[in-house]
Amino acid sequence: MRVKDPILGAFAGLLEAAPGAAVIASSRHLSTRAAVAALARKAHSALEPEGLSPESLVGLSAPNGPGFLASLLALRGRRHAVLLLDPHAPEPEQRDIAQALGAEAIFICRQAWPTDADAWIVRRIGGEPVHLPGIAVVKLTSGSSGMPRGVAVSAEALWADDAALAMSMDLRLDDRIVGAIPFSHSYGFASVVLPALIRGSLIALPDQPGPLAPLDAARQASASVFPTAPAYLQALLKMSQPPAWPESIRLVISASAPLRPASAARFREVYGQPVHVFYGATEVGGICYDREGNAGERGTVGTPVEGIRVDLESLDGDDDRKGVIVVTSPAAGQGYLPEPDARLIGGRFESSDLAARRHNGEIALLGRLDGLVNVKGKKVDPTEIEQTLLGLPGVEDVVALGVPASEGGGQLLRVVIACRPGRLAYEDVLAFCRARLAEHKVPRSVVLLAAIPRTPRDKIDRRALFALSEADDVARH
Repeated sequence: MRVKDPILGAFAGLLEAAPGAAVIASSRHLSTRAAVAALARKAHSALEPEGLSPESLVGLSAPNGPGFLASLLALRGRRHAVLLLDPHAPEPEQRDIAQALGAEAIFICRQAWPTDADAWIVRRIGGEPVHLPGIAVVKLTSGSSGMPRGVAVSAEALWADDAALAMSMDLRLDDRIVGAIPFSHSYGFASVVLPALIRGSLIALPDQPGPLAPLDAARQASASVFPTAPAYLQALLKMSQPPAWPESIRLVISASAPLRPASAARFREVYGQPVHVFYGATEVGGICYDREGNAGERGTVGTPVEGIRVDLESLDGDDDRKGVIVVTSPAAGQGYLPEPDARLIGGRFESSDLAARRHNGEIALLGRLDGLVNVKGKKVDPTEIEQTLLGLPGVEDVVALGVPASEGGGQLLRVVIACRPGRLAYEDVLAFCRARLAEHKVPRSVVLLAAIPRTPRDKIDRRALFALSEADDVARH
């Protein structure tokens, strides 16, 4: 490896100490540190003839597996900044994103468990590539509206994030981590990839898609840590007979979206084990963590991660216990791509998340500053509407948002409700809201669906929600 990168250095140390130790295991395959290093050399040989310029940005598209790890090691070994692309996104979309952010090429590994250099393909991107000295990876924001932005992160910042999370979560060197969440997403990269490369944690990889595969992978590898998302936990709990939970799991972590208190309580009731909520952002890595395992049931995201400062900037200037979350962290990215933004600079990130600080120091998320809906000149907080409607029997999930009004301009308050077919009608929703909310907070558009649409990153797909037409409404008034 020819680049001074603490992550590469850590993996080299692990390799030297125990080359035969397993890095990734599934029911069908096993890859050791020596095997991953050998794959990285093959990936390196696939890159070499292309003559890509040092320190240029190169996209990486690879499924979860040793192919992803080997590709990352090879690109960093050649001093490239690595743009983490979703391997399930269509190639034209990957190319558009890579070109918009100034990537020189996309390095594609189509196999989770590659065997030779033919598994890799290099797709060059037209235009003048950007060069990012000192940057290890570029993570993508969720891109809920418009083209995703990139967050440029140094290896030192990634290292700091891993160290802070290991301390806050009490992660151990012998932990075995279920690798069901995407490696290319910020959450999966920090919670699965970095522990394997820096501290030697084994990744238990599911062989197949589906809700039971991560559980099978955990049993097969006697995994101890299960990073997941609320949508997955809720899907398990909705089953008529929830599957048995692996006995080896000591730590269940939920992130990427808010976990409903009722879901956290239900999981403990069914499995006798708590869910530890984790709140972070692409821009700064980990922000808050629930160390005790009961914050989710109280509706908070725990307390700040070790070494992270969380301030709440009041909107009215006189209440520092409620406001916009501002994070100061050694794990913060260097800035956005393709254009800088003052919200992320100098180790400080000003989010759009509204929150309150509880008396015990825990942080409770209250919604997003950019999500407030302007209804005839009055501000409506979608979170209030969502929390109210979760009390309506039959509502499994709900999202409230503002959409353009078809008449007279302005915004219309829409709720999209996940429920069983035929379980609810518009009149049910209207009556329930009118009994509990001011008139301007009563939704004028209601859409009932079997499930809330989500992106591959398990974020609510707001573009899909905005695209719903008036014909999709149950009724209007």
